[in-house]
Amino acid sequence: MKTALAELLHNPLVWRGDQLARADAVVASGFAELDRELPGGGWPKGGLTELLHDDEGIGELRLLLPALRHLAQAGEWVALVAPPHIPYAPAFAGRGIDPARVVVIAAAEEKNRWWAAEQVLRANSAGAVLFWPQAVDDQHLRRLQLAAQEGEAPAFLFTGIARAAQPSPSPLRIVLSAEESRLRIDVFKRRGGVMARPLLLDVAAVSSVPGQEAERPMVAGVKSLPRLERLPANRPPSFHRRYPIGAPQVRIWDRALVRADEVRRVPGPDPRGVIRPLTETMAQKLASL
Repeated sequence: MKTALAELLHNPLVWRGDQLARADAVVASGFAELDRELPGGGWPKGGLTELLHDDEGIGELRLLLPALRHLAQAGEWVALVAPPHIPYAPAFAGRGIDPARVVVIAAAEEKNRWWAAEQVLRANSAGAVLFWPQAVDDQHLRRLQLAAQEGEAPAFLFTGIARAAQPSPSPLRIVLSAEESRLRIDVFKRRGGVMARPLLLDVAAVSSVPGQEAERPMVAGVKSLPRLERLPANRPPSFHRRYPIGAPQVRIWDRALVRADEVRRVPGPDPRGVIRPLTETMAQKLASL
């Protein structure tokens, strides 16, 4: 083989159809079986990864927890753009992710959500970006893919399985579905050969940290919020500083922690004691007229 051709074939931007592409900048997924199926052996840092699923809570977030834990413990920020539910801070802390390293960006309008995700990636200020758009089109995807290349951070976009029939500039696209108690992984687009068969991963077992909470959901809906109880009137204000783990100086305010961070309401003056004398005075003046 000629030297020029050999150098060309070893270029990381060139790959053969029967081999996985080589990538230098990746983040290990934490699942050995999945890393063997991903180009470079992990989540790409300079590319957009689409995670397609129709059902929530099947393990789509637990699939990313080992990589997010690695980034957070390395001092990186994790940005959640327009998540569908309120992130549950104790669940992140129980899996070794300091909630102080997690930034939640909420936007009411769809155009602002895409803008925020793109700007976070272009600014190269986050170690990873997770994005939940309401609608997906090719133009927005191309801009987000270019932003991921500039920021050199792994970007994950969550959308429905119906998008699998549409073309996309994302170099990595994965369909997620639940199969019994495991998460089914079907990588239908990647830089390399086609997968021989889907993977079945036990994401709950790998994503948990020994000795920490492992069964709590990552998001808190209305039904999963803790029951609120009125504090005694003589109880002094107190804050539970055990969250986030590893950073006791930071106080996390999360709706899921409203009971832990609830303070005693300071009683104010009874307005009835002020209104009544005024009413009697006015009545006397009216009677004297």
